[in-house]
Amino acid sequence: MSVLRKVFSEPLVQFLCLGVVVFGLYSVMHRSPPAEDKGVIEVGEGQLAQMFETFSKTWQRPPTEAELKGLIDGYVKEEVFYREGQKIGLDQNDTVFRRRMQQKMEFLLEPSAEQLTPKPGELEDYLKAHEDKYRRPPQLAFRQVFFKSDRPGDGGETAATAALKVLRGAPEADVTSLGDTTLLPIRVDLTDADVIATSFDEGFVKELSSAPAGQWFGPVRSQYGVHLVLVEESVKAGAPSLDGVKAAVRLDWESERRREIAERRYDEMKRQYEVRVLRPTDTVAPAVEISEAR
Repeated sequence: MSVLRKVFSEPLVQFLCLGVVVFGLYSVMHRSPPAEDKGVIEVGEGQLAQMFETFSKTWQRPPTEAELKGLIDGYVKEEVFYREGQKIGLDQNDTVFRRRMQQKMEFLLEPSAEQLTPKPGELEDYLKAHEDKYRRPPQLAFRQVFFKSDRPGDGGETAATAALKVLRGAPEADVTSLGDTTLLPIRVDLTDADVIATSFDEGFVKELSSAPAGQWFGPVRSQYGVHLVLVEESVKAGAPSLDGVKAAVRLDWESERRREIAERRYDEMKRQYEVRVLRPTDTVAPAVEISEAR
């Protein structure tokens, strides 16, 4: 014992022992937490509560089930893009990289020119599936003579009838001398019927649609007064040909194709993760199902 006492009384030995104790305590207190499971995305109580509170403050009401699901899906999508971006180093030297990483990943997922080039028959099939969107509306081209509805007697109908006799006897007569002054156009080139209705009214367009082309007829009433009308051209509604709407169909097809490819690629990335939504014990939000990774 005297030997041990003598050894431990040496300052150097005491210093070494103290160092061992300090190192041991440091190791215990600073033990690394378990490694995070990179294949798991947890939507915890904190995130749910924050989503719920932020939505409620913004819209002055709690989110519905569908709205909460949308918030959760948005968070999961952001986390998937964030982690995938980290794997390829997109987070380097970027102070706001989380949101920017999602944008970068979405940019990298942009389809190639080849993928956005329709194969033979694809545009025809797309047009057939969405025919109503491109259906040609009825169109009319006409000339008109206007008579004010505040004329004495029958509100312009007598004057219109008299002028109609003149025009039928001399179709090329100067119409400006027959009617009243108006800001309405004397001649309307071929125009969609619904556009004409906004200027005149639905009843006016309905009468023109059934009128014989190439001859003056009337009187026809509109919201402004009485008219004599000469329908110069009438085009009925019909199914469009691809040649007539090809540019619009191609643009819409590309947009839908781009969205489909982006969603498929995101789903492929999301499958690498297990999504966990940790519900609080006291429910603060409506129950909602999250689209689990397959």
